[in-house]
Amino acid sequence: MTWIRRIRATLWVAAGVALMAVYVLAWRQPASVETRNGMVPGRSMAEGARWQLLDDQGRPFVPDDLQGRPTVMVFGFTHCPDICPTSLSYLAGVLQSLGPRGDAIQPLFLTVDPERDSVAVMADYTDLFDPRIRGVTGAPDQMSAALKGLGVYVRKVPQDGGYGMDHSATILLIDSQSRLRSTLDIHEGAEVAARKIERLLVAEARSR
Repeated sequence: MTWIRRIRATLWVAAGVALMAVYVLAWRQPASVETRNGMVPGRSMAEGARWQLLDDQGRPFVPDDLQGRPTVMVFGFTHCPDICPTSLSYLAGVLQSLGPRGDAIQPLFLTVDPERDSVAVMADYTDLFDPRIRGVTGAPDQMSAALKGLGVYVRKVPQDGGYGMDHSATILLIDSQSRLRSTLDIHEGAEVAARKIERLLVAEARSR
């Protein structure tokens, strides 16, 4: 019966290997926004893009503006009751944690509601958090194209007396060559995000 024991042992080992493979794949490929929406680290967020938007001073904002220095990008809308102001407060905290180094990055707030978020509205809103945060809006079709290209999910949701916006709340960290490097999580704390940005700034300085 030795051969039966050997077969059983072989089957147990094979089952263990298969289970471990499933576990490893599940750990390496989490079901997150980074895989669902094409937000893959290393992917250029500007390559092939043709959108033209406006910043909160009425100046053109185009894909090339994602190059030259690292960018932290937040998505939301000014009528948002909670998540968006929380994200912007978090971004303001990150800038404060960075101190003078915060001037080395480009903090952006892209609206998902261009119908209500005009240039003037965006300027007033971002100033409430930190004047360094640059609001970005544009014509609805251009804004839609930009958000789609950046991998952001947006859906208008009817509400009593108006509407809200369901959207991706991911905060993106983009390097000076417009490549996605990481995402930031408001639950981690501003200091954690500041360290991520510091590491990126050091790595880019060394590569020059």
